[in-house]
Amino acid sequence: MPQDKNKKGKSRNISYILYRRCFFIDLKVNGKKIDKYQKKVIKTKNRNNLVIAGAGSGKTFTIIAKIKYLTKQIAPEEILCLTFTKEAAKNLEEKLKKENIIIKVKTFHSLGYEIIRKHKNIEIADEKDLDKIIDKHLKQYKRINYIINKKFIRLGYPDPIYEKLENNIILNSDEKTKITNTIKTFISLYKSNNYKIKDFKKFNEINNKTNISDEKKRHYYFLRLVKRIIINYEYFLKKRQKIDYNDMINLSTKIIKNKGIDNYKYIIIDEYQDTSLNKANLIKEIQNKTGAKLLAVGDDWQSIYSFTGSNLEIFTNFKKIFKKAKIIKLKKTYRNSKELLKITSKFICKNKKQIPKKLKSNKTNKTPIHIYYYKENINEIWDEVLNKVKNTNTIILGRNNIDKGKVPKLSQNMKYLTIHKSKGLESENTVIINLEDDYKSLPSKIKDSKYLMYVKPEIDKYKYAEERRLFYVALTRSRNNTYLLVKKSNPSIFIEELKQISNNIVINDNCK
Repeated sequence: MPQDKNKKGKSRNISYILYRRCFFIDLKVNGKKIDKYQKKVIKTKNRNNLVIAGAGSGKTFTIIAKIKYLTKQIAPEEILCLTFTKEAAKNLEEKLKKENIIIKVKTFHSLGYEIIRKHKNIEIADEKDLDKIIDKHLKQYKRINYIINKKFIRLGYPDPIYEKLENNIILNSDEKTKITNTIKTFISLYKSNNYKIKDFKKFNEINNKTNISDEKKRHYYFLRLVKRIIINYEYFLKKRQKIDYNDMINLSTKIIKNKGIDNYKYIIIDEYQDTSLNKANLIKEIQNKTGAKLLAVGDDWQSIYSFTGSNLEIFTNFKKIFKKAKIIKLKKTYRNSKELLKITSKFICKNKKQIPKKLKSNKTNKTPIHIYYYKENINEIWDEVLNKVKNTNTIILGRNNIDKGKVPKLSQNMKYLTIHKSKGLESENTVIINLEDDYKSLPSKIKDSKYLMYVKPEIDKYKYAEERRLFYVALTRSRNNTYLLVKKSNPSIFIEELKQISNNIVINDNCK
């Protein structure tokens, strides 16, 4: 009898090995075969895996192939597939359906809310709720002039009537919007990085060690104000049984710790470079309860969302956070030419804090970047650029939403996007505008408020680090050519840098 069992076991093993070999020979997604790097991702058996997927390396293709492989072994509902936006989740779901795979792709927030609703009757707070609380505290606070560093000239002793008048002047100016936005960003980063009220003691110690004189006083009054607002805001949420977006992550993590979660066997995360500390903690808690394996996919070169709480160290220190991890690099790109890869890789690798990688391509385009100079505005060269991209799928990229107003006209095959919105997309050609050396251009010179230093990780002190990654994202959207429209008298420092990096750039100077 034992011999028969062994024979059956060997027979099953041989059958499974033959099945796997046949599977990899036949495995296709949308009619395309996997490459050797993507095959490593699909075959890996490690508990924790980080896939570093450079621009155009078939990230989504690889995720779908991995899921296709997994569904031959486990049920689709045992796979937790996560991404960061509703649009990305919907897009991935639709692509999986084309492969006859029905899986609900979730955002981190939709997962968190789903877990919370199983255990609590709770509502999502409106952003206006926080606005009202901030507004109330600003009206009551007597030290706003210190916080915004505006001093009033007074004759005689301080007078309550004059103090009230000074506050009214401030609260009816643009300064109110600035300080309100700073407070909201502080609270979002505070919650996404799992800080507690007791941490304000540490914040004040940092203030005392770091700042001097008037600046120390300004930070003291700001921290005092924002602490009051947070306490009041948390009381408001608890009393009305409401949660905000960060609570969806933090509260669901606590619930999983205490009450468990569905028995997932595999977790797949797209765009992992955008992960915040509280999202990483959520994943670790799910793993602790289920023993699920993890496949995180992303690219540190494309990390552009620190203002929402994403922390690049969660990506670069993956092996420290998730033990016994394996790093796999997708090295072949199917979008960009080898010449464009050479230029963009040199540009992004100026910052040594990022993970080095060498991308390969079979595509050739000797001159993938074209710079078009103009004197005053892009109208001067627009028809010439349109003629170059006519009848092709083209996206126009700008640093800000307002940049769309600089575009003279859009043809049928063209659309405008901010660079942030273009992430994950590709087009035959790309046109990039707003490339001046200016405050709101690329790189943007708008600095974060110093008040955010307490809650925002200072992991990357390289000048314009995130703006550099943002420009890299813009440069790598194109399958063919990238057109940079530049004011000749005031070019972005990134343009000057690109010209020094490579000779494979065509200069069109209409200003001579």
